[in-house]
Amino acid sequence: MSGLTSILNIGNEALNTSQTELNTTAHNIANANTPGYTRQRVDTQAAIPVETPYGYLGTGVEVTGIQGVRNAYVNEQVTNLNSDLSQANINQQTLTSIGGIFNETATSTNGLTAQLNAFFGAMQTLSQSPEDSGLRQNVLQAGINVATTFNSLNSQLQNVKYQVSQQIGSDVNQINTLAGTIASINKQLMANAGTSRNSSDLQDQMNNAISQLSNLVNVKVVTDSNGVMNVTAGGAVLVAAGSAFKFSMTQTSSGITVGRSDSSVPATISSGELAGLMNSYDTQIPAYSSQLDTIASTFAKTINTFNNAGYTLSTNGKQATQGGDFFQGTTAGTIQVSQNIISNLNNIAASSSGAPGDGQNAAAMGNVLNAPVMSNGQSIINAYEALVNQVGTDSQTANNNVQTIQLQQNQMQAFQSSISGVSLNQELTNMIQYQHSFEAAAKVITTADAMYQTIIGMVP
Repeated sequence: MSGLTSILNIGNEALNTSQTELNTTAHNIANANTPGYTRQRVDTQAAIPVETPYGYLGTGVEVTGIQGVRNAYVNEQVTNLNSDLSQANINQQTLTSIGGIFNETATSTNGLTAQLNAFFGAMQTLSQSPEDSGLRQNVLQAGINVATTFNSLNSQLQNVKYQVSQQIGSDVNQINTLAGTIASINKQLMANAGTSRNSSDLQDQMNNAISQLSNLVNVKVVTDSNGVMNVTAGGAVLVAAGSAFKFSMTQTSSGITVGRSDSSVPATISSGELAGLMNSYDTQIPAYSSQLDTIASTFAKTINTFNNAGYTLSTNGKQATQGGDFFQGTTAGTIQVSQNIISNLNNIAASSSGAPGDGQNAAAMGNVLNAPVMSNGQSIINAYEALVNQVGTDSQTANNNVQTIQLQQNQMQAFQSSISGVSLNQELTNMIQYQHSFEAAAKVITTADAMYQTIIGMVP
């Protein structure tokens, strides 16, 4: 009888195993299109055999666990590429915004190049009729237009910088939210430790949270045997088992730093969207602003030097004097036509001698257009064109970088999917195999039952 009971037990365990395998396969099929889902498999092993006079006798099969099919190395590579791609994307987006600010075309009439050309052209025209008040008014308006354009370019750059700072703050808040999510999942994983409760779906939730976090910042994950993940972000501990630490943003005149709220040491943000944003805020935008400030400052100082050296228009017997400053302000954001000119157009020092009809100084100011007045020997126009070209080149480099990393990520994600993704063809094949196993196990039980019935029928 013990032999028949053993057969029934083996058949029963085989049925349960096949049912578990079928359930898991159905679960895989149901989640084939679920983002972030990892294919699960049932791990089995031969049950512990029993010793008999004839040797060890097998006792069937047992389920040892249900595991998600993952490759730690591939997952880490995908996580790193997520960070790199997010950084590249934010660089591309920021440079696209900046490129729109410096959108100079050959037909543009409102760009700085056109306004500078108009100002220097107005000076050249004034040099031919220095007493003409209408031409002086044209020079004034051209000067106002140049200053206003500088102001507008600076304002738009600062607006992009402000938007970047707002996004940094939003990203930091999102990092803190994800840290709380990861810590909460860790607590559930720790509660399941040492039990047979399935944690693969929890680990998928964890991996999704890690993936979102890696989009924001460079992360490093250390996973223990229970699937609990300890996470560092930017080299600073963000999640330790069930505890999450908050990040905060510090903004100063020199830039933005991000780090743990309970520490004065900033995190080392090297990739992710946050790295791209901080690079834009701390380095890229200030560099463009500095170049624009240098152009504005050189332009104002050069014209002021000429206007101070020249002579005003003599009218009503009033003796001509040296002109004074044409512009005030030393940056793109502060440059404007001085009250000295606005209040009296005669203070535009078109003359180099003060003599009637002398427009040589206006001509000299008009020639500044192509003069090598910048510290590197460029003209003001060429310096601005170089800035515009640099923005364009940087933008193209960013576009190429996105395409390169996107290709790498697509390849690695395809590799990851081949390991962890659900193949419907494979799952259907498995289902047929498990179905046959289930039917065979059921046949074992019915055979054992028939043997029982035969034995019972032999009893008088």
